[in-house]
Amino acid sequence: MKMLINGNITLRFKAAELHYFNWLYSVAPCFAVNFSKINIITDPRKFYDSLYERFKTANRRIAVASLYIGTGTLEKELLKVTKQNVMRNKSLKFSVLLDYQRGTRGEVNSRSLLEEFVSDVPEQCNICLYQTPRLHGSWSKALPSRYNELVGLQHMKLYIADDSVLLSGANCSNDYFQQRQDRYIEINDPDVADFYCELIDEVSNYSKKCVKEGFTEIKFETREAVVREVNEKILNLIQRWKEKQDSSTSFNNPEKDTWVFPLIQMGEYEIRQDERVTQGMLGSAPPDSLIRLATGYFNLTGEYADTLLKDCKANISLLMAHPNANGFMGAAGPAGGIPHAYSLIAKKFWNRVEECNHTNRVQMLEYERQDWTFHAKGLWYYPPGSGVPWATLVGSANLGERSVKRDLEAQAAIFTVSPDLQAKLHEECSRLHDYASECSRELQGRTTPLWVRATVGLFRSYF
Repeated sequence: MKMLINGNITLRFKAAELHYFNWLYSVAPCFAVNFSKINIITDPRKFYDSLYERFKTANRRIAVASLYIGTGTLEKELLKVTKQNVMRNKSLKFSVLLDYQRGTRGEVNSRSLLEEFVSDVPEQCNICLYQTPRLHGSWSKALPSRYNELVGLQHMKLYIADDSVLLSGANCSNDYFQQRQDRYIEINDPDVADFYCELIDEVSNYSKKCVKEGFTEIKFETREAVVREVNEKILNLIQRWKEKQDSSTSFNNPEKDTWVFPLIQMGEYEIRQDERVTQGMLGSAPPDSLIRLATGYFNLTGEYADTLLKDCKANISLLMAHPNANGFMGAAGPAGGIPHAYSLIAKKFWNRVEECNHTNRVQMLEYERQDWTFHAKGLWYYPPGSGVPWATLVGSANLGERSVKRDLEAQAAIFTVSPDLQAKLHEECSRLHDYASECSRELQGRTTPLWVRATVGLFRSYF
């Protein structure tokens, strides 16, 4: 009877179901919020409209981390309204962190689009382009354009306006604003926004800063020196925020119904929060639970695959892009073989599923939608007996070799006992699966060009 009368008792009972994941508190800081502070966007155009409105009306800060900013009409309109706001409000700060290789590709590029900010409001803006230390010095020019991007990228996707953080895997580019399906979860909380802004600032400190004359950058004697220093700075950032946590962030706090754990993955610098949490969630989910995974580019690391097939007790659903929904389909040159490469990797994984006799527990699906590409990634956790997810992983990481070992990634693990937010997460997940079909048999029948088979064998860690 008490559970029917006292809402707090019910909340504590439900939160107790999350005890499988108490280990998360030892990995990352936690921010306890209420479900009303979480906004789930499901449509790319609404993603653009949200950015446009937030950047148009921000009062204190706008901070962007993306692989690049595109050069289409929508991107230019977004930058135009942002600049108008910055020039109108002299206390508004504008920070941008992009990847150097991708952001300087071509004559018209992200860097050239941002020149007006550097020229007109230099005191209000901080425009930085990250370059992996593996390409410092002559290596940056030794490798051809596009191919040097394989070595490592700034891949975080964070869009911050005042106290709003929009986590996504989508780049700030025309395709991602129209018919490329991704995920977009907005969190309205000043502490969460501060954390991700500090993260952007730390990486920016070790990036090339755009100035009127070109770039300024920090010089390091060796790659080992910058790796060591960045590792120390990011670990200090994580530890500072962990030390701010108290009993109010516990799963058992009856005043809160949602918990956000920011996760960082920077394999280059031995920062592996996202990898540890993803591995932990796969390995600690109880029997009869369901984990639904999504990735635009299917290339599970050996560790993830082993955990799924040897340690995981949950039922598993894997959603990936059909070759027709892969952004590289039809690309010129070697890039055109990339969809075939991912199909081959998926086929090999399914062969392992069959060898392990897990076909009753593991399902593989492909997303295919007319004229759309698929770029969504993440995880949804459904406890035993629940028809809605109680947790999700959302952000830029793709569950693959690149995300774990080469690129800079930003994620968040979000847990909730709010029925409203659980229902919205389920709706988000279900909308993606509306365009999904089981593909294990079809994978077996696909042929792969010989050169693609050889490339996958030699360069799988670059996918």
